[in-house]
Amino acid sequence: MTALRYTDGIPAIDHHSHAGYVRPGQQVAGVGHYTLENALGHVEGHIPHAQYQDYMALVESGDEDGASALGDRLGIPGLIAQSELFQETTVHAVALKEGCEALYGPVAPESIDAVSRQARIDDPVGLYDRALLLSGTAGVLTDIPEIDSEAWPHERYKPIGRIDPYLFPFGHPAWTGRGTDAPRFRRIFFRVLQRQLEIAGTALPGTLEGYKDFVISSLERRKAEGFVGLKIASAYVRSLEFVRTDVQTARRAWSALQAEADQPFDGREAEAALNPAAHKELADHLAFFIAEWAVAAELPMQIHTGFGHTEPGLRISTANPLLLEGLLGDPALNTLQVILIHGGFPYSSNLTALAQMNGNVHLDFSWMPYLHHHAVGRVLEEWLELLPANRVMFGTDTGSPEVHVASTRRARLALDGVLDSGVTDGLWTPRQATWLAERVLHRNLCDVYGLEL
Repeated sequence: MTALRYTDGIPAIDHHSHAGYVRPGQQVAGVGHYTLENALGHVEGHIPHAQYQDYMALVESGDEDGASALGDRLGIPGLIAQSELFQETTVHAVALKEGCEALYGPVAPESIDAVSRQARIDDPVGLYDRALLLSGTAGVLTDIPEIDSEAWPHERYKPIGRIDPYLFPFGHPAWTGRGTDAPRFRRIFFRVLQRQLEIAGTALPGTLEGYKDFVISSLERRKAEGFVGLKIASAYVRSLEFVRTDVQTARRAWSALQAEADQPFDGREAEAALNPAAHKELADHLAFFIAEWAVAAELPMQIHTGFGHTEPGLRISTANPLLLEGLLGDPALNTLQVILIHGGFPYSSNLTALAQMNGNVHLDFSWMPYLHHHAVGRVLEEWLELLPANRVMFGTDTGSPEVHVASTRRARLALDGVLDSGVTDGLWTPRQATWLAERVLHRNLCDVYGLEL
């Protein structure tokens, strides 16, 4: 990589990470897990739908023998190997290799998964701390259901809480689409809600009013425990179009869903024979209710926009950030500090317009540094040329220390290239370019969240 002129030595703060997060039921895995996860889309696209569902059900249940036997009959090991070969030319594969080399030095490719897995077992926090040190990162905001603040000190690891589990108290209508990624997100949301109810020492309240009291109490407790912001990841399970819904409509939806959820239903965990219209109405009402609380609590809110994982599930058209115009344009939420994350790819210019039109909207380019090379530079050019200096934030969107190191280096390289080009073209002075580097890498985040790291 070329030498850095403007970003070198400026500390970064990762606006969006998953440090310290292990999915419910997931065992510790090495870096091979990321390549395998990316291979699932290839597998899903080459075997019959019903058989893929059967295979993933065995995988997710922990039935290794059953999954292996069915996988062999379906030729899944060969499909995974094929996908891994094809992935070698992606920026993701390059970034993973760069991060491994930075953390572990020269390791034979066939050993790197075991080496990285053992490093996580031996000292997961120390490994991530080293990644922060190597990348010049002062701290991270981590999207996580719970975090041990003694193991992961809040001086460096500041948690963000998803509001999605609160939006779906009765689960979801039956999933009929491709893939298993969206149902996995549904289960995660469901389990997080059950955990929050358990912590509160209560069952699901019987009325909408009682439930809303629980939601606020739970959010206030999490804020007191150190959560510094909120997040909406609902694009993985529903449209980003949130519509303000009055309390009478929400009560009717609550009653309908409550009755339907009590009926026997032979479906996945977190699914029931629910009316989709009522399901959306209740979630919409709760989203605005929580957003108004966030305004009063002065907690910023991240929102996932744009595409998702390689396995089908998230619908890209319903993850278009323009669908958020109703939420962003609501007068009661005009001071809610919203950060639209991931660069919104392939809707990056839509994000630019939303931020230009709404002074409380900010953008981050997390995820992009380890998925793109040229595109991240083009997005930063557009954002920094049009938007005020306080509107763009750096992030990685990874729970992998290896990817964190590579993503931060690649983000610095892309940002530095844009700044250098701008200075050459007379857009900015060298002093302004250095100031912009500081704004993007950490100062904008500190101002929005009221933090000093």
